[in-house]
Amino acid sequence: MENGPIPVEQAESMMREYDLYMLAHGIDMAKQTQSVSFTGKELMSWLTGVMPYADELRICLGAYANGLPLASRTTVILWPYKDGQPATQPLAVGKDGESDKIPPYNNGGLNP
Repeated sequence: MENGPIPVEQAESMMREYDLYMLAHGIDMAKQTQSVSFTGKELMSWLTGVMPYADELRICLGAYANGLPLASRTTVILWPYKDGQPATQPLAVGKDGESDKIPPYNNGGLNP
């Protein structure tokens, strides 16, 4: 099913399959990011501000670079797109040049 809710059982099954896939590759899931959480109020505020300029929201996978507190941990980046490209927003009055790219969203909590 594309672009819609899925049954809870399907979501739970998909998450179990991911764990099994990682375990089959020797990954200890107790030491890996299994989910990323965002607070509803802050996320909705950001979405409300950026989605008028976007036609899709891509959830990209990423990892923190070495030297950062969460080095090598995986995360997600929420990136608004418009017409297949990173979304932009109109420039502020008096600013020259092209439209500004909308910064992606992260700063979620890693679990575990």
